[in-house]
Amino acid sequence: GMRTTLDIDGRLLREAMARSRARTKTETVERGLQALIRLAQRERLLTLQGQGYGMRLSTFLRDRADE
Repeated sequence: GMRTTLDIDGRLLREAMARSRARTKTETVERGLQALIRLAQRERLLTLQGQGYGMRLSTFLRDRADE
């Protein structure tokens, strides 16, 4: 993985760790990033559906995984 230094609000990190049941700070941050990516993908899919593409979420995510 990539090593980096982050300045993160301690209360926010503790709450995220507790709610996600992550064992480490790194796992917590990685889960948060993964959730943010999934959210952005869903928002993009909803935008595409609104434009008449009508793609199912499962199809969109499968196609994205193949990239």
